[in-house]
Amino acid sequence: MGNTAGETFERLSAYTVWRVLEESAQRVPDKVAVVDGDRRLTYAEVRAESEKLAGALASLGFGKASIAAVYLPNSIEQVLVFYALQKLGTAIAWVNPNYRESELRFILENSGAQSLFLFQEWGGFDGLSAAVGLDGLPDLKHIVVAKPGDGFASADARVTTLSNVIESGAAPESPGGGGAVRGETSGQAVSPDDLSMLIYTSGTTAQPKGAMIRQSQVVRAGFAYSLGVDATEDDVFIGFLPMSHSYGCGALLVQPFILGATLVLLDRFSPEAALALTEQEKVTIQYAAPAHYIMELGCSTRGNYDISSLRAGMTAGQLAPAGLITRVEQEMGIYISSFLGSSEVGPGLSIILPYGTSLEVRERAIGYAIHGTEAKIVSPTTGEEMPHGEPGELVLSGWHVTEGYWRNPEETQNQIRDGWLHTGDLASRDEEGCFSILGRLKDCVNRGGFKVIPSEIESLLMEYPGIAEVCVVGTPNPVLGESVCACVVAAEDAGDVTLQKIREHLQGRLAAFKLPDELLVMPELPRMPGGVKVNRYSAGGVVELATASTEKQTITRAAKATKED
Repeated sequence: MGNTAGETFERLSAYTVWRVLEESAQRVPDKVAVVDGDRRLTYAEVRAESEKLAGALASLGFGKASIAAVYLPNSIEQVLVFYALQKLGTAIAWVNPNYRESELRFILENSGAQSLFLFQEWGGFDGLSAAVGLDGLPDLKHIVVAKPGDGFASADARVTTLSNVIESGAAPESPGGGGAVRGETSGQAVSPDDLSMLIYTSGTTAQPKGAMIRQSQVVRAGFAYSLGVDATEDDVFIGFLPMSHSYGCGALLVQPFILGATLVLLDRFSPEAALALTEQEKVTIQYAAPAHYIMELGCSTRGNYDISSLRAGMTAGQLAPAGLITRVEQEMGIYISSFLGSSEVGPGLSIILPYGTSLEVRERAIGYAIHGTEAKIVSPTTGEEMPHGEPGELVLSGWHVTEGYWRNPEETQNQIRDGWLHTGDLASRDEEGCFSILGRLKDCVNRGGFKVIPSEIESLLMEYPGIAEVCVVGTPNPVLGESVCACVVAAEDAGDVTLQKIREHLQGRLAAFKLPDELLVMPELPRMPGGVKVNRYSAGGVVELATASTEKQTITRAAKATKED
């Protein structure tokens, strides 16, 4: 697709998502494209099944003017539904399969989706009953059950099954050539500039927002991941990240199909299941969050599995704890690095380190802006660009940035100003133009007027023996405004982790005002649905738990605390 990454990005700007699948099916028709348990589909079969489904959905009125909510776990059904809808130009409103009634309702209402695709039951939750029980959704005309249970039946006239849709549908038209694909209903070509999907933000501090992503953005975003792992058609990807999430969608649902590689699906992560599947399918690339790598490193049965095929991966969703990348490379033999992505540049990324970057750089930095885009560090208050090495807000501009949030012009104007996306990430840039992420601006703790960056403390605490994970947050303090609270997960063989001991560990390495005032030892850190991001602020998150805990170790401070420090 071109001799350089820049040439490939330029070429893919004329692609639709369907064209990606179509070209790979023509080039490697008999190669296994996707593995889901005992089921295997070749590229020719994925194309044929998706095309058949597209024709059937077209007979129900699906087309470029439609929006479909996809509420499916990682599965062959999700792959087929995704490519069928993309062929038609029907925009997808992604719904994390871990979401429940309130989150599902919000996305259905906000997107105005006319259809919903789901499993009847998954993960012990009856999604179909939840969906049909939601009232006040006049736009929702079709509820398509992709995997019905035994004896399936529904009295709701909107409900049907995926197999019934396919059996009753019309035969699909032949796809068009070039960069556009013929729409099944209206006869209008699906263009690279057409809306492909709405990726909803996690909504940790406010209502979720649906970032609008175009067809060619999806394709180029998927390709961008390959730069960090040197991925080719010979690779086998393990897919346990939710493919409804920006990271999982681009890295797993799009990237392997661009390359003509193989995707092996896992709908729910456990370290044992991932390691076993890696051995069984000779997986070569693993995309994950830091928590996944931490659990694999701590898995007592890891030595029972042959994971020598696993050569590379990436990590995102939260800052990688200090030393994690080194441990994964040394103990698991996997080359990994971090990158920066978000819903607003989804389903891809904005900044990445090229494959082959030294371990020292991968431990401290996330890389450079991808081809055709720009990134800079500005003052959060004045907007002026900051000197090299100085922290500030990361802002982005380029083809990867969403044009805005669906049905939310106020937030669009607030986040995208003068063509620059204000990410809310606290970052710095060195003299070579390499970026490092320090955390989120909203994560900074304001302790007596001093701003404390949690990641600075977290990286040093990860050097303390016996700490497996750490999250530093601010908790209410009547004198100082906020206290610095270190919430830690102790390793299995850890001794007694105390506030006094960790303060001694940090003494002389940090300014006194940055030393934790409180310590909460937790069995695990709460996470957002899907298990990728630590839940800091939402209900049941770290801040709420730390604020309410009566088990915190604390240092009592009076009004003179600031003077003493």
